[in-house]
Amino acid sequence: MEMNLKVRHRILAVLAALILCSRCLATHGQTRTEAWELPDSPASHYAPMTPHERWDDYVHDNFAQPGAFFRTFFSALGDQTGNVPAKWGQGADKFPIHFGSELARFTIGGSIKSATAAALREDTRYHACACSNPVRRTFHAMSRTVLTYDRNGKTTVDIAGLAGLYSGPMIMTAWYPNNYTALGYGVRQGNIAAEINTGIDLIREFGPDLKRTFTHR
Repeated sequence: MEMNLKVRHRILAVLAALILCSRCLATHGQTRTEAWELPDSPASHYAPMTPHERWDDYVHDNFAQPGAFFRTFFSALGDQTGNVPAKWGQGADKFPIHFGSELARFTIGGSIKSATAAALREDTRYHACACSNPVRRTFHAMSRTVLTYDRNGKTTVDIAGLAGLYSGPMIMTAWYPNNYTALGYGVRQGNIAAEINTGIDLIREFGPDLKRTFTHR
């Protein structure tokens, strides 16, 4: 009973914070868009996501692509080798527990991201920079962790993406021992996830160029 109350309180606290933040930013949507708009915004040729595209993107990012499996596997392996949490142990028979925990974390985070993006009409796709300058492309890719496009193709704060990155590990602490807190361990893990996401976006930006270079050789 105590565990159930702990889970409910943490989940409700995280979701309430996300809803409040989303409403505040939505209220000032015009100011928010103008403040964060970048020169490479694809507004002139932008097509907003359809419900079908949102569903496909959700399934692909969280379940279909190999990266989703490797992300869960290596996160679970890191938890086990790092003995996190220590009470779970490090034996081979404990790995499925770590794997299930990380799978739940990423599924929760991905679900919150997709649902929030649909509500705020934010884009969950990665759009390569409409430029050729390497420095600008690097800045574009790195900014995608905190910025995205709204339904009009204007650059805006990626509330949904940030919600997904932080809500997963924060809620995950609900089934961790009490010394792992949402605002402590959960936020730290969210910061790490944000850094990893930045690296993934850099690969998305420059990966096709590298692939073409090695293919031509």
